[in-house]
Amino acid sequence: MSLSDVSRALAQPVRYRVLARYLSRIGLVIILLRLIPILVSGINGEWLFTIHQLLALAVLSAICLPLARLRPPEDIKRNEVMVISALSFVLAAALEAIPFVGAGLSGIDAFFEAVSGVTTTGLSTMTGLQEHSTGVLFARSWMQWYGGLGVVAFSVALLFLDRGIASRRLAMGEINDSRDFLGNAHSHSINLLIIYCALTLFAIGVLLIAGASPLSAVTHALSGVSTGGFSIYDSSLAAIDAWPVQFLMMLCGVAGAVSLPFYYRLSRTGIKELSCNPEVLALPVISITIIGLLFLCLDSSSADVLSRLKIAVIMGLSAQTTTGFANADVASLDDTAKLSLIFSMLVGGSIGSTAGGIKILRFLIVLRLLQFFIERTALPAHAVLERELGDDKLESDEIERVLLLILIFIGTVLCSWLPFLMAGYDPMDALFEVVSACSTTGLSTGITGRGLEPWLKAVLIADMLLGRVEFIAFLVFLYPRTWIKIRS
Repeated sequence: MSLSDVSRALAQPVRYRVLARYLSRIGLVIILLRLIPILVSGINGEWLFTIHQLLALAVLSAICLPLARLRPPEDIKRNEVMVISALSFVLAAALEAIPFVGAGLSGIDAFFEAVSGVTTTGLSTMTGLQEHSTGVLFARSWMQWYGGLGVVAFSVALLFLDRGIASRRLAMGEINDSRDFLGNAHSHSINLLIIYCALTLFAIGVLLIAGASPLSAVTHALSGVSTGGFSIYDSSLAAIDAWPVQFLMMLCGVAGAVSLPFYYRLSRTGIKELSCNPEVLALPVISITIIGLLFLCLDSSSADVLSRLKIAVIMGLSAQTTTGFANADVASLDDTAKLSLIFSMLVGGSIGSTAGGIKILRFLIVLRLLQFFIERTALPAHAVLERELGDDKLESDEIERVLLLILIFIGTVLCSWLPFLMAGYDPMDALFEVVSACSTTGLSTGITGRGLEPWLKAVLIADMLLGRVEFIAFLVFLYPRTWIKIRS
């Protein structure tokens, strides 16, 4: 029997009962979370928007309540976790689109806005934001906030299945039997929720003290900690005159781009955790490098040194953390500056954070492999050189996963870039837009808008979803053997 025959014989499709139960449970959580924006819009007398939100929750409740009573399984398989991860973002976006249709958006624009929200991307087709109601603006930021919570929960859950260097760095306390996936995920999710809420409340308090209005402080804190980037202003942070407030809002994104389990471990082990966490140490190094490159690229004749530095700091941190806040027009930057931001968005933030991109840890693994191959050239052929990152050994299967994910990421960017080139868009601007969607950043050169062709909006929607669940989950979703037993 060949290896492919063995694989076909052992492959187990997903159990529909398991998918129905856990997707319905996620739906019930979304119902509870959606009560907050309904309350806000109701208090502000926005009855039409409130009714559309209630309608969406009524439909979801009718579907989820019966399915949530299904008997829980004794275990859950890897492909089931990935399918649930992929479907949860799609279904949440479909639900969130309903109120935005009621707010005046077309069907495709409403779904685009919802996908951008739940995936914490921040690309938007909405204009005249200051003219929209408080309830609509709050709902956009709240959507990103709970989407960010889902991102972290699913990323930690998926990494528990791999049991590699990433899962060891994401552990918060003792991990039970590695086969007890549900128990481990549940205990870690509670800790993540506490940390996420604490960061959010702290960010809101700091922004209020700094002088931001209550609506601005709350919405930008929600969008910042989730590294989502939705703003209540068309020009994002550029509409805020006080640069210290801009900087504090950007620091909310920096806090969200750090692995949430890092905060837990920092509270337990103290400053020692910094010295043994290469991701956290690399984030400021890469950010400062990008900020320096941007500063040098900005036109010195059009702005003074301080103004250029302010732009470089906000834009550099925004790209690196994949937050998407902006205090400058991306389209006005030269190609070198755009390439710097593209590289920064590709790398992204930390694993276990709300940030997108390939993640800093994977970038460090690639750099360590390059160093390993260079070092091998100076050693005897029989010499043994361990592949390590810090104190952690790099296993072959983990290296394969990292390289495969990066390859798929780059392949997706290139495939998504071609339709924009065919439509006649500027190559650099089109590449920037696609990378921004795939890395769930949200910075835009101006291509994204209501006037963008619907089929190109569909490309960006697919990019945002693929980038959010890190591609592999959607590939598993599309794989035939995930759904049916194929016999030889």
